[in-house]
Amino acid sequence: MKKYLLILLLGLTSAMQAQAQPMKIDWQDLQGKVEPYQDPFGDLTEDQLYNLSVYGRITEMKKVFPSYKLTDAMLKEAEDAKAQLIKEKVDIDEMFAQRDIIMEKRKKASLVTNDLLANREIEMSGYMLALEFDNGEVSEFLLVPTIGACSHKPVPPANQLIYVKAKQSIATGSPYMPIKITGTLRITPSTQDLYLVDGNKKINMAYSLDGAIVEPFIATH
Repeated sequence: MKKYLLILLLGLTSAMQAQAQPMKIDWQDLQGKVEPYQDPFGDLTEDQLYNLSVYGRITEMKKVFPSYKLTDAMLKEAEDAKAQLIKEKVDIDEMFAQRDIIMEKRKKASLVTNDLLANREIEMSGYMLALEFDNGEVSEFLLVPTIGACSHKPVPPANQLIYVKAKQSIATGSPYMPIKITGTLRITPSTQDLYLVDGNKKINMAYSLDGAIVEPFIATH
């Protein structure tokens, strides 16, 4: 009898210890489940996307600002982009028809959170984008998935940003310092003003973590 009680006690202790350990997650875990959809832009190369944007931008300018005088260089760039797309058999009209539909689907997907992580103790790594400095130390920041996100690169989807308040301020020697955070993750959709050298941006984020333990992290990519 004592043997069975000991086994039961050890099992309960192990379960409690497992629950006490923070769940290690990555950025993909933050994404909620969305209904799969076909994104035709995903099949295009970077050059094709660029040519499509050039042709679309100049074509739109001609429609919206008919009195605006486009330069010969701009018109030639648009025609060259169109010719290259046609040569590569890209259906330009179909791409433009799908553009607004895909943008709306992407927007909805970016807001979907993983409810299974709500109020869970988690541990994850990323890059610190400071919101405010105080004598070279940071206590509030965004955790972002890549170097340059929100600044030199496009703003990530809302479900790929975490607004963090550190338990203790941390000294930072460089922008986008790689770090590891530990704490209770909350699903708290919000908007923050981020002031950068090229102006301020309104950043939408889906998650927050208050009282986080922040540690330096050696990034492998």
